[in-house]
Amino acid sequence: MKKLFMIAVLALLSVCVMAPQAKAGEVDMLIQKLVEKGILTPGEGATLIVETKEEVKKQLASGKSESVPSWVQTMKLKGDFRFRYQFDRHTSTSNENRARMRARVGVEAKANDKMKVGIGIATGKVNDPRSTNITLGQTGSKDSTFNTNTPGSFKNIILDYAYGEYAFNNNLSLIAGKFSNPLWRVTDLLWDGDINPEGVAVNLTHKLSTSIDLFMNNLLFILDENTSVESKYPMMGAIQPGFNYAISDSLKLKGAVTGYFFSGVEKRASFRNRSTNTLNGSVYKYNYNSVNPSMEFSIKEPFGGIVPSASIFSEGVFNVSEDVDNARGGFAAGVKFGAERVSNKGDWQARLIYGKLSRDAWLDIFPDSDRYSGRTNMKSYEAIFSYGLGKNTSLDFDYYYSQDLNKVATSSSGPAGYRPSHMLQVDWNLKF
Repeated sequence: MKKLFMIAVLALLSVCVMAPQAKAGEVDMLIQKLVEKGILTPGEGATLIVETKEEVKKQLASGKSESVPSWVQTMKLKGDFRFRYQFDRHTSTSNENRARMRARVGVEAKANDKMKVGIGIATGKVNDPRSTNITLGQTGSKDSTFNTNTPGSFKNIILDYAYGEYAFNNNLSLIAGKFSNPLWRVTDLLWDGDINPEGVAVNLTHKLSTSIDLFMNNLLFILDENTSVESKYPMMGAIQPGFNYAISDSLKLKGAVTGYFFSGVEKRASFRNRSTNTLNGSVYKYNYNSVNPSMEFSIKEPFGGIVPSASIFSEGVFNVSEDVDNARGGFAAGVKFGAERVSNKGDWQARLIYGKLSRDAWLDIFPDSDRYSGRTNMKSYEAIFSYGLGKNTSLDFDYYYSQDLNKVATSSSGPAGYRPSHMLQVDWNLKF
């Protein structure tokens, strides 16, 4: 009889859990009453509470709860906060010390089994797609009461991304809107990590064998609106075939070749106020159709397990557009030691990267803005060290030494020479 009664109680609890108006506290109170009346023992009551809560979690995780809309059950919230100290030293200007911060929040939800939507906001400026940093003590607004450096001024929040994604199957998906860069990148020589392309992407994967996975990333990046029937639509297309090869349990090789195709860039007005690409007057002289091979070779627990992992990586870029002079190539190479990802206390990672980018190797609105202000016609050395302070929090040190490729004459922007630049960033990162 008691077993039958227990079954009836479980059935009642299931109804309570599934009912929209039911609350966890009400279920706990019901079980407590049954314990007080001697119908259930304290141990049985505690077990029922745990089992009921676990069942609720399973229903929400699988999107099968009838008490909550399915899109709410599949919703994922993520974000991060970064506090930064930054020191800059240039030969043409005085030293600069800045305190900066970045905050990002995003949400992702499934519309149905095939489609999902993502929306994210971040600190930043609408006219600076390569940075979501905000400098403390600085604001871009001005009114009749306060000047532009009023302490405690409000900071801007911008739309960081917004997209819809359709998964045809586990191997093929399409995404449209403004989204994270879908191309695999071994360094940020060509792409700043804050740039979220606007347009359409198609991603394809295929498992060739137990050790080889193939992928094909495709991107159509709309660079500007087309306001003239006589001009080409400013946009960029990218096709990136690549592979992952597990040579053994400890050795892996990843490689890809990306082809970039530009339309409407040549003879278009420069996107930058002070372009470092070659111009004819104020318009781009060349297009930036380019080939970009890249690779990474990694090994797990090398040197007798002294470090968790190590890798070497490199990439190149060559502008294949017609009529471009010799300043059309670029190259980056580096090494990485430590944890593959710093996410827990005690994790560490060190990276050393060398990068070189000729004047017309690549469109100068895309490279990492921290490396010589995102210019082309430069070479740079970068050293990075990250240490995990705890779960999802780390302390990062990032140092850049950069300079012009060619010696420049004395001008209003600085003395003659290669104009070396030093930058040190110390970051406290928190993620959720």
